[in-house]
Amino acid sequence: MIAVGIDPGLTGAVAFVDSRGTHVIEEMPTLALPGNPYVKRRVDGRKLADVLRSHCPVGEPVRVLVEAVHTIGSGGRAGNALQTQGSLLRTLGAIEAVLEVLRLDFESVDVRRWKGFYALGADKDESLDVARRLYPSASLKRKADHNKAEALLIAHFGLRSGLA
Repeated sequence: MIAVGIDPGLTGAVAFVDSRGTHVIEEMPTLALPGNPYVKRRVDGRKLADVLRSHCPVGEPVRVLVEAVHTIGSGGRAGNALQTQGSLLRTLGAIEAVLEVLRLDFESVDVRRWKGFYALGADKDESLDVARRLYPSASLKRKADHNKAEALLIAHFGLRSGLA
């Protein structure tokens, strides 16, 4: 069984783990989006499909979990402008479309649910620490690797949580 964890977003990641502890983490493939002053990149659907297919061969049992995306009102947190929310939803839609075209069933998993599995809070460093402990050979050296760590933890959650 291969578990796939997807941390959506243009700086997100896709992680693959199996019951033997084998793991691979890929950054979300993106393309430049010229002419838009607010959102400069979009998901590269073709490359995402190639990444998924290369790590999820046809016929292999696969469980895909995508972190659920929630919008907040226009008076929300600083740094969560409508353009940011729109970009995140666009990214989620692209990810879901690629998964559907590849006929990979997927589940949305709320951040509180998968983080609760590890007793994590909002601190990104905690996610990095847990991912490094579970997968010491994973390339998670920088603080900016928190999206990779979270994708890896989502995949691990999918493998271990018994939701299937």
